[in-house]
Amino acid sequence: MKTKLLFYLIFSIVLIQTFALSAIAASPAPNSIPIGAVVSLSGIFSSLGNQAKAGYEMAAEDINRTGGIFVKEYDKKIPLEVIVQDTESIPMKAVSRMEWLYTEKKVVAYVGEGVMVNGQGTAEKNKIPAIIVAAPHQSAHERGLKYWFSPAPKSPDIARFVYDILDSIPEDKRPKTVAIFQENTDWGIEMAEYFKKETGQRAYKAVVHEKYSQMTRDWSQMIMSAKNAGAEVILSSPITPDAMLMMRQIKELDYNPKALVIIRGAEDVSWGKALGPIGDYVIRSGPSWHYTAKTQNSDRLDAAHQAKFGRHADITTGPGYASIQILAAAIEKAGTLDTTKIRDAMLTIDIMTVGGRVKFHPNGTAVYPGPESIQWQKGVEKLIWPKEFRENLVYPIPPWKER
Repeated sequence: MKTKLLFYLIFSIVLIQTFALSAIAASPAPNSIPIGAVVSLSGIFSSLGNQAKAGYEMAAEDINRTGGIFVKEYDKKIPLEVIVQDTESIPMKAVSRMEWLYTEKKVVAYVGEGVMVNGQGTAEKNKIPAIIVAAPHQSAHERGLKYWFSPAPKSPDIARFVYDILDSIPEDKRPKTVAIFQENTDWGIEMAEYFKKETGQRAYKAVVHEKYSQMTRDWSQMIMSAKNAGAEVILSSPITPDAMLMMRQIKELDYNPKALVIIRGAEDVSWGKALGPIGDYVIRSGPSWHYTAKTQNSDRLDAAHQAKFGRHADITTGPGYASIQILAAAIEKAGTLDTTKIRDAMLTIDIMTVGGRVKFHPNGTAVYPGPESIQWQKGVEKLIWPKEFRENLVYPIPPWKER
């Protein structure tokens, strides 16, 4: 009797486990794969945020047009859903937006631009892979984070590309002296240090190293220091309002350097219209994309962007589009929506995207950061680097009296 009861008990347990496993295996696929986009749609960084948003949404539309991403776990394609949250260009709001996306929307990944860098700890805590563009902070990748990725150039890459451009100038015309204008923020300090390091490793001399705070109203002391020291190149990384004011005061003080490098501030789509000739001939490197670079499907993206927005695809739209391509490849390779497995897959992918070839180092930085750099000419961004576009560079800058 006891033996029979034991048999029925074991049989019942096995039967229950079988039904439980069947229920798990038969769990329905989700209606969509939620991706959280944390971007600045308002405030001082809104230009970059809206550019990235366009890239995310256009990539998702293209992927969903064929049914979405194939997920082996469910043996079917599942469409992407990009859920956008505005940080209002306020760094700490990135954290609350990311937490909401995690708790309320159960996102499997984050994408975003510069302001999202403040949420790197949130991505790590929640074990959600994050892909960030227009955020060249190298320091964010030196903290042992496992879920933080960027396909775009970092500060050391940008400094290297800028000096590669200067080195490409014939030696008899090449500048020798530079002025570094350092913004007193974490990234401003980091960027200035890499500019300084690259200056020392090549045949250049930093004759001025000035420091300033964001929203500086008077640049005259810095400008005159550079002018009086004979600095032939200005290297800077201001936010857009600071960059525009700096350019106006450079003109007012009739300072004529041979080259002007403005990282970040000159990325705003309003630059050419707002400044006119004052904004011409400024060089910027990063976020490493331009619609004429002829990367994979860049022509198609540009045509679609023109049809949708009435202008060429913006510089952060390409990296934004590529971010979704990267996630799609990682999800398909992982074969699941498990975020840790998606993160593991991201470390192994090696793919071509609209932003170029993408492969990651273990710290989440790009193995092949795109070197694309532009110069504003007559209110339009012209590609001047990599090497094949070198002939587009206007150097030295025409003096103010000749513009």
